Amino acid sequence: MTHTRLVFLRHGQTEWNLLGKLQGQADIDLDEVGEQQAVEAARFFQQWSFDACYTSDLKRALRTAQMVATPHGIDAVPDARLREINVGTWSGLTAAEASAELPRLAELYNKGIDFRRSPAGETQAEMVRRALPAMHEIMGQHEGQQILIVTHGLLLASIVAALVGGRDDASMLGIPENTCYSTVTVRGGKPWLMTHNAVSYTHLTLPTIYSV
Repeated sequence: MTHTRLVFLRHGQTEWNLLGKLQGQADIDLDEVGEQQAVEAARFFQQWSFDACYTSDLKRALRTAQMVATPHGIDAVPDARLREINVGTWSGLTAAEASAELPRLAELYNKGIDFRRSPAGETQAEMVRRALPAMHEIMGQHEGQQILIVTHGLLLASIVAALVGGRDDASMLGIPENTCYSTVTVRGGKPWLMTHNAVSYTHLTLPTIYSV
């Protein structure tokens, strides 16, 4: 039976990740550590074979994707639908600062209850409805192939959960760390989670960064 393999990779670290600031769709580039993480990820994935690569068009994801895809002789194809959740006016705030606007933020997040990230932002369900059609298009175009998808923490966890569990709840799996990866194998039209939050770097000792 032919199967399709999706390899989801979170982008490298940014300065805002390090500072615990919510990025959302702010176009923040990789910092020095993030660049090194991407180098390590490219080295790690040299042993793999990819038929295509798709990525968020935001700099931190696009740069990571280009570094990993180039040794395979493939282009990193940007798609705005793979962007992180839009946090609206919370962009650049810490979680504590955002909580001043939404005091129940931590409670809602910990209980897996969806909420809008500021009046101008998205809900998690809206983000998944934006990104899921892109995933179905990719799977349809590359049946039987291995595809690299470089994106963002909350989107990655939410999309993988939606594909394998029918739920768009990122807390089902947890948000992966920078340049960690998850794999989903599609057999007979059914997606199966094979790995989640696996490490793609081997020579770095880094702090855990969860901010999106």
